[in-house]
Amino acid sequence: MAHVHSYPAQPYIRTNGEWILDESRKPKTKYSIFWSDGEPWMEALIYLSEKRSKSTSIRSNAYDLMAYADWLEENNIHWLHFPIKIEERCLDRFRGYLIYSASGISGVPSRRMNAVVNFYKWVKARGLIDKQVKMWDDQQVAVTFFNSTGFQRTAAVWTTNLRIPYRKSNINAVESGLLPLSVGDRDALLNYLKDNPSDQNIVLHAFFCLGFFTGARVGSIRTIRIENIKNAMPDKTDSRIMLIAAGPGTGIETKFGVHGYLRFLKPVYDFILDYAETNFTRLERQAKALNENKSLVFLTKDGKPYGEGSINTAISDFRKALIRDGLTQFHDLKFHQSRATCGTELAREFMKYGDSYAIEHVRDWLMHKNESTSWTYIKFLKKSKAAQKANDEFIRQFLGPNFL
Repeated sequence: MAHVHSYPAQPYIRTNGEWILDESRKPKTKYSIFWSDGEPWMEALIYLSEKRSKSTSIRSNAYDLMAYADWLEENNIHWLHFPIKIEERCLDRFRGYLIYSASGISGVPSRRMNAVVNFYKWVKARGLIDKQVKMWDDQQVAVTFFNSTGFQRTAAVWTTNLRIPYRKSNINAVESGLLPLSVGDRDALLNYLKDNPSDQNIVLHAFFCLGFFTGARVGSIRTIRIENIKNAMPDKTDSRIMLIAAGPGTGIETKFGVHGYLRFLKPVYDFILDYAETNFTRLERQAKALNENKSLVFLTKDGKPYGEGSINTAISDFRKALIRDGLTQFHDLKFHQSRATCGTELAREFMKYGDSYAIEHVRDWLMHKNESTSWTYIKFLKKSKAAQKANDEFIRQFLGPNFL
């Protein structure tokens, strides 16, 4: 699968006709994208190195382009594939994939499509692609806003027909705009997988167990290897928790290349180690895998590593099966909700000892880069609790004796 590599870029300064390191300024983090065969995507590398946006924006662009590269490889499509038929063009197909696999309350598809289109605009401006190639249709749309004095204004802006409209949901949500599942729904989902043990459900059961009980991201889970599990060490403050190193140098991918430890409660650790070493479904898939992939805990039915696309396909099929069997509460299920559920339950328990303690614990457990992300879980619970009290009073006053 494609991957992102970050590296420090030290600023230079021109002095006496020569370029020398400007040691008065801190190095900036730059990003490069590599295809699965180890070759760099040179156009994306140059594009990211030339961007003058905020570091957080550049980082976001890098991971959006990586996701696009991953999708291209999974579907065996070249990034310059623009045939006459619109529906066969790489950008149109990627747009369809984003819409199909999107959560109704997530802004990721819209952001990701914008990032990819902006990259192609740069490619075209730099003359790296024939300017006669038709990649999209430009469109003018009206944007309504309110100025500082409260008057409504409308401005015309140019966009493309590839744009994916997105309006923020009015639902109180947590990380990535997703709602956590209730404990009851979490257990119902896991029990369904256990009671319907197809090959795919056996894999998804282990996958969801890690999501619900470690809070690990899907990128981390799909890159965990048996040796990572066996090299785990007990937490010095609580031996019931096993720590598995993750981040650059460990083989386990983390968002933004954060270094840290995945936390496994001992029963979960024992379960996943047993799955990796003895589960028949996994061993069958391992037998089909290339040598460099055999130690991956999670493999597709063809013995290949899971990519973002193959995981989304598996979750989509699972979601259809749940609805078919009457579990309609999962009509918009996304795997990342397992992480949101883990973080919410952690926050709920540790808020009993103070908000600051809860933020610290959620941050460490979920490996958040910034505490502001951890705070969303605390805010979600506080808003939910306050909203319930306010709704009780509103219902009493609004409905009155006619309905109550």
